[in-house]
Amino acid sequence: MKPLNINATKDTPDVTFNPKTNVFTLGGVCHPENVTYFFEPIIKWLDQYKEELAKVNISKEIRVELFFRYINSASYKYLITLLFKLQEFIEIGVPVSIDWLYEPDDYDMRDAGVELIEYSGVKIPFTCKASI
Repeated sequence: MKPLNINATKDTPDVTFNPKTNVFTLGGVCHPENVTYFFEPIIKWLDQYKEELAKVNISKEIRVELFFRYINSASYKYLITLLFKLQEFIEIGVPVSIDWLYEPDDYDMRDAGVELIEYSGVKIPFTCKASI
């Protein structure tokens, strides 16, 4: 399967989902004008990747790195959807871990990551740490 690469804009984060390394990164500013238009290809790609992994029964861990400088409220809904999609990988036997990264002094973004994971209710190993 081909990687998913979406270049950052002033309103949207950079997205790099690499199926060879199983490292999925999403980061930057996240307040797209049309959140559905932005997140739809990401959700679709995850669905297709899950189907592919289920067929070949591969269980290499997926490592997700999320590093936002800003997230608007409309994007939170889609980030929760993204977390539910990642939970589906666990349900088919693929381990997933999430690193929520934030600027060293950005405690609001740190708290946003913790709240997002807790609110979603997903059972995914999660770390929250300041970026270097």
